[in-house]
Amino acid sequence: MLWALTKVPWKTILVHGPAIVDAARTLYARSRRPVEAPEAERPSLDTEPGLRRAVRQLEEREMQQAKLIADLAKQVQDLTSALEVLAARIRLVGFGAALAVAVAIVGVVVTLSR
Repeated sequence: MLWALTKVPWKTILVHGPAIVDAARTLYARSRRPVEAPEAERPSLDTEPGLRRAVRQLEEREMQQAKLIADLAKQVQDLTSALEVLAARIRLVGFGAALAVAVAIVGVVVTLSR
């Protein structure tokens, strides 16, 4: 349990959590609406160079999204590992507490039977 308390940057998560959520909402909202590029920036799809430019822009976006997904997958994997460790330690604490209660009950019974 101490591992999760020391390895996971809880203070940073708590401090920056609202900003992260706001940024995620903004990114999601921006991705939901189509972005209209000005005519000068919009590649012409009628010519080969325009098509190449459009394909290059799509490939760049795809690479950015793939990096984002890889980062998210790493974070989910790290959180899953931390949760598995916490679950194992909680089970260990539960067994320890049950053992302590059993020893206490045996002590009370032995004390009362004398």
